Amino acid sequence: MFYNLIYFNEDLYDTYYTFANAGQAVQFKEIESQTDKGGQLGFNDTHVNLGKSSVLKGEIINNAPSKLISLEKSLEDNDFYMDFESGESLSHIEDLTRRMIFKATLPLEIHAAFDMHEIFHLLNDQLKNLDRTGIEHADAESFNTSLDFSNIKLPVYNDQTGKIIFSKIHKNCLLIEENELDELGEDNIILAKVKKIYRNEFTLFDPLKDFINLNNSMRSKFEESIRDNKILAPITITSDAIEVEIIAIYS
Repeated sequence: MFYNLIYFNEDLYDTYYTFANAGQAVQFKEIESQTDKGGQLGFNDTHVNLGKSSVLKGEIINNAPSKLISLEKSLEDNDFYMDFESGESLSHIEDLTRRMIFKATLPLEIHAAFDMHEIFHLLNDQLKNLDRTGIEHADAESFNTSLDFSNIKLPVYNDQTGKIIFSKIHKNCLLIEENELDELGEDNIILAKVKKIYRNEFTLFDPLKDFINLNNSMRSKFEESIRDNKILAPITITSDAIEVEIIAIYS
């Protein structure tokens, strides 16, 4: 069967493939295969080997689809893995606990209150207006480095299972174009690890923590200057929820 890979987080793959293989994961760079070809010629008690050895060299195919297949195979008999595609019903998703990895068909939505372009432009404006934000010029370069549009995170969630499942996916791990983001809302399969269980309330997204990386001092100055800006306010939801780290999304 062939799949369309939409998202793949290689850092998470490296981490959990190593754990799934009990720390024995090896990344092959090159393999050799030696083949002896020939026969044996005998004259009474004299034998002469005829033939030659050939060495075949090649590199292991090490792309995202092959890594995903390897990880899923390594998880099959793991007690901390739950496959909702071929095993338990998705109604048992509440049985998930921290440290578990699961696979399930799970359409994802980007929250309506999240506008990555508007947030990016607003934060850029804050950077330019150093006097009002109170950021020292010495911190400006550090802030500008942290504001990298290609590295932003997108808040995604699913509320169709009776419990909200949410995550923050990395824009630079997407294998689709920005104008194809609506594909996330289709019946895709996700492979993910449970990160945290929330009761009653959770923050789906906080621009000053999740969109950019600011130290506490710089974040406090920004919070003071944008307190009335709803676009840069955290998205908080009153509900139980499961936060997950998404390793892959495919259909």
